[in-house]
Amino acid sequence: MVVLIDKRCPVHGDLALCDQGRSNGVIYRCELPADKKVEARSRVNREADNNQLLQLEEKDVVSSVATVLSDLCGPGQWMPLEKLHAELVDHCTNVWHHNRVRRYLTSEDYPGPESKGKPWYGLLVLLRKYPEHFVINTRRSKGRATLEFVSLVSLLS
Repeated sequence: MVVLIDKRCPVHGDLALCDQGRSNGVIYRCELPADKKVEARSRVNREADNNQLLQLEEKDVVSSVATVLSDLCGPGQWMPLEKLHAELVDHCTNVWHHNRVRRYLTSEDYPGPESKGKPWYGLLVLLRKYPEHFVINTRRSKGRATLEFVSLVSLLS
């Protein structure tokens, strides 16, 4: 049984907009003053808009990558990710916004050791998010170098 009561939320400790305040089968209905509700809604709307814009941006980048791959690779062929990256830099650097270039064509947003020396690391992260479109083949050589190759799923079928 769930009972709604007006009390301070045990999760937040104050009167806050939430549905998270659950304790022993009781859901605490938290309230915010009207101006705080508007502020919270606008923040949520802004975050939703930002997420939607990021998804649209990703789809645009994925489309550009697929176009470059289909233009340069035949059926059953793989392209080194390093070469794909160079092609995208040539084709897109002057077209895309600098934030998009930084996000997908550099490793600036990825400070970890796995991205060191791989300016295409942001692109690799994006392509891994779309396994329905891209197949990534990773090969390790004897010198511990890692080589990534990419192809379109449609070119391998």
